[in-house]
Amino acid sequence: MIDKNSKSPIYYQIEEWVKAQIENNTFKIDKLIPSEREFIERLGVSRHTVRQAIGNLVNQGYLYRIPGKGTFVKDRNLIIKENRYTSFSEDMAYIGKNLVNEVLSLEYQEASKSIANRLTIDEKNPVIKVRRIRKVDQLPLAYEMVFISQKIVPELPEEKARTSLLQFYEQEKDLKIGYASETVEAVLVTEKTAELLGLPLFSPLLLVRTKLFLDNGQQVHYMKSYFRGNKYKFSLKLHR
Repeated sequence: MIDKNSKSPIYYQIEEWVKAQIENNTFKIDKLIPSEREFIERLGVSRHTVRQAIGNLVNQGYLYRIPGKGTFVKDRNLIIKENRYTSFSEDMAYIGKNLVNEVLSLEYQEASKSIANRLTIDEKNPVIKVRRIRKVDQLPLAYEMVFISQKIVPELPEEKARTSLLQFYEQEKDLKIGYASETVEAVLVTEKTAELLGLPLFSPLLLVRTKLFLDNGQQVHYMKSYFRGNKYKFSLKLHR
C-alpha cells in the first residue's frame, strides 16, 4: 500500500491510493472519506503527510471539504451551471481535468440551408466548420461540430481550433460574448460517433446544441456536441 523505500514521496503515494479507492468506488461520491486519524493508523504515516496529500487532492478537484463535517469525494463528472455560460474548456479546468482537443477537420465552406437557419444567416454565406474530439484525461469524452459565421470570425487558425474557442473569441478577436442558448437531449450513439468515441453501438449520449451570441445579439456559432452519457453530467441552478 505505502512503500517507505520507494523514491515516490509518501504524500504522493497516499494521493494515488485515495484516487484508486475513488476509481473502484470504495470511496463513494459525496460520501465522507476516513478521518486523519484513520489514515494515520491504516497507512502508518504522519499527520502532516496525510494533510499534505488530502490538501493536494482537494486542490486537484478529487475531494471537497465542509467545515465542521469533514472531507468528501467530489463528483468530477458533474458540472454545476449557475445562471452563467461557461465553455467546456472552463468546466474541465474548474474540476481539475486535463483536456486535449483533437481537430479532425477544419473547412471553409458555404452554409447549407439547415446550418444557415441555425446560424441566423443567409444560405451560402461563408462559414467555418470544425470537427473535434475532446479528450479528458486521455479518454474521448465528446465529439463536436462547430459552425462559425465568417461575418463575425473571418478566419480560424488550426492551432487555435485546438484550444478554447471562447477564449479565442474573447481574448484574440476582442468579441463581447453576451449569452448562449442550449438544448439537451438523450440520444443513442450512431456507428460513426461510436467509432470516434470508442463506444459500443447504442450507448447513451447527451446531445447538446449550443447557439452562442454577442452582446449585440449577433450569433457567433452553432455547435453540436455529443457527450458520453456515463461521463458527463451537469446540474442547473435556477433562481425563481
